[in-house]
Amino acid sequence: MNEINKNKKIKSLIKSVLIAIISFSVLLGIYNFLPATIMWYESIWEYKVRDFDTYKSDFQTIADLAYREFSKGQMKDSYILVSENSDGTVHLSYEKFKTEDFVEVTMSQREKKSLEKINANAFHQGDMAYLSVIRVYKDQVEFEIENGLYSLVNRRDGHKPKYVNKPDTKRHFKLKKISAHWYHARIVED
Repeated sequence: MNEINKNKKIKSLIKSVLIAIISFSVLLGIYNFLPATIMWYESIWEYKVRDFDTYKSDFQTIADLAYREFSKGQMKDSYILVSENSDGTVHLSYEKFKTEDFVEVTMSQREKKSLEKINANAFHQGDMAYLSVIRVYKDQVEFEIENGLYSLVNRRDGHKPKYVNKPDTKRHFKLKKISAHWYHARIVED
């Protein structure tokens, strides 16, 4: 009888220790997972445009310019390069379809000022987070940063973007709607 009680106590003690270990492991996992999840969510938007509402009309001006250039049918590829001159001015250029020469986009004073404001103030400058390319398609313009992880997207029709960066590739991305026609888009690396 004494031996049976002793075995029951040992089994009970083993169960208690296992429950304690499992409970501790679960709590430790939750403790480590939650902050990482919260930090991950915040970090995917680290590159997003600052103060979009302040620069919305400037972005719209440049999006309209990009649609206009695209509709001319002269662009070899669907992107316009953004380049900053040593004096701080910014210009746009693209490779011409037939000649493969780079052509500078003609801009009005208003368009130049809008582009300069966007380039200087709306994007982060470090970690290759500056504006480098404006991708333009029939119904979509994307303001893409140098590292390719973030784009500010304008949809002419207002529909949610089905692709970011290139329509023929299946890249995973997260979207955050800003306002009608405008989205933050973040490429999610696998």
